[in-house]
Amino acid sequence: MPIYEFACKACGKVFEKLQLAGRENQVKCPVCASEQVEKKISAPFLPSSVGKPADSASCAASAKPEGCASGG
Repeated sequence: MPIYEFACKACGKVFEKLQLAGRENQVKCPVCASEQVEKKISAPFLPSSVGKPADSASCAASAKPEGCASGG
């Protein structure tokens, strides 16, 4: 199950909740128990390998002092 971030419209508390998508109407604020919560837009999770070469071992053995981070 994914973790979503919510903001309470009643008290302003921002909190995270582990839940199934489509069940946002069942969320209550953990501070004031209000059901007036808004799902916030969160940045997607990207694995640390995104943007790295497919063979990162060849990067480590690179003769260049900056490794593979030079972008070209």
